[in-house]
Amino acid sequence: MEFPMHRFALAALAVLTLAAPARADFIKNAEEWRRLGPEGQAAYAMAIFDVQSVVTADNKYTAARAMGLRACGIGLQLKGAMVAQAINIFYRDHPEARLATPFVAFNGYFERGVCSPFINKAREDLGLKPMKAAPLPEAKQQPEERQQGQQPDQGQQQPDTMQQ
Repeated sequence: MEFPMHRFALAALAVLTLAAPARADFIKNAEEWRRLGPEGQAAYAMAIFDVQSVVTADNKYTAARAMGLRACGIGLQLKGAMVAQAINIFYRDHPEARLATPFVAFNGYFERGVCSPFINKAREDLGLKPMKAAPLPEAKQQPEERQQGQQPDQGQQQPDTMQQ
C-alpha cells in the first residue's frame, strides 16, 4: 500500500524538477567553456562525442567518422572527463583557437588526432580513401595525466581543419 505522503513527495519532486532551469547554452569559445567547470565540461564534451559518433547524414564520410569515433571511444575507454580534458589541452596548446567552439577543439584533438586511425580504418572498410594527414598537436600532457579540476588557459581558437 502506497502512503499518500509518499505519493505527494514524488509529485512535488517531479514539479520542482520540471521548474528548475536547465543549463543548455551553446558554448561559443574557450572562455565560456572554462566557465562550465569540470562537471559541466565533462557532460558537454561527452554530448559532443555522442552526437559525432551517431550522426551519419546518409553519407559514407560522416558514417565512417561516426563508426571510427565509436570504435575509438570503445578502444580507448573514453569517459566524459577524459574528453573534456582533451578539449582543455587543445585550447591550452592552441592559443590561436580561443574563439573556436569546443566542437572545433574536439575535432582537433580526436577526429584529426587520436581517433584518426580508427576513422581511417572505418573509411577503408567503406571503400573510402584515408583522411589527409593531420599532424597531432604536440601534446604537452595527455588527457589522463591532467588533474580533473584543471582549467584551460584563458583564450584560444583553431581554424576548422576537418577534411573528408
